[in-house]
Amino acid sequence: MPLFLMAQFSETISLNEGWQFSQVNDSVWYDADVPGSVQADLIRHNVLPDPFYGTNEKDIQWVEDEDWDYRKTFVVSANQLNHDDAYIFFEGLDTHADVFLNGSRILQTENMFIGHKVPVKNILKEGENKLYIRFYSPIKRMMPARETFGYEYPAGNDHRDEKLSVYNRKAPYHFGWDWGIRIVQMGIWKPVTLNFYDKARIDDYYVKQSSVTSEKANINNIIEIYSIENTNATIAFGYSLNDKEELKQLQSTGMEVKLQKGNNIFSLPSIIENPQLW
Repeated sequence: MPLFLMAQFSETISLNEGWQFSQVNDSVWYDADVPGSVQADLIRHNVLPDPFYGTNEKDIQWVEDEDWDYRKTFVVSANQLNHDDAYIFFEGLDTHADVFLNGSRILQTENMFIGHKVPVKNILKEGENKLYIRFYSPIKRMMPARETFGYEYPAGNDHRDEKLSVYNRKAPYHFGWDWGIRIVQMGIWKPVTLNFYDKARIDDYYVKQSSVTSEKANINNIIEIYSIENTNATIAFGYSLNDKEELKQLQSTGMEVKLQKGNNIFSLPSIIENPQLW
């Protein structure tokens, strides 16, 4: 059920291209695939062997004990800086990292499963901007936690003597499993975008169905909006269902709201007559 929202980003720019990565304190930089990982790129550049061949798995384990840097430059225009606000959306960083923009630290992460929207309007500059990410070894980062507890938590999947997977907000299978080898990955594993907008932005939309019969479905449309100021606004949307390969407009509605500076959540009730039940 496609959703058509009246408010949308003024401009969204992908920052997936043009990345380089390097082992910390190494002068050699390689081009990086984003989304991706350090290990995948090292394999692509023939620095690591195919870990799925023979006993090569053991020859790639050194990577998890090292720190790694990512860097890229991107250009911002004066027109883009005229927008009211801007943020960088890191959808997924794996896992322990410091992020710098033009020399200022803008983010620290320790969870690969959540995204981060970082305001950057006051740090961006016209022309060339530099983005830099340092990924820290998850082994070194979590070893102090293990030593503090003084005993091993059960982690049968973890192929290393020191069972550290339980201390990381990171995919457990990275540390090994009965069906897969151990590759404790690091890197930018989801897309990165630079977003400019004016006044407000829609951060999320989802539907909660309260009841449904063959005659009608009662649903609540939940919309999360971030506003840069206190203001009045109208939330309007429409939706369509695919009926015999033809999109038909079923309903549109709107609601007058007061936006508070920061995060706002609104629920708009609506009805679908004669819903197409699964």
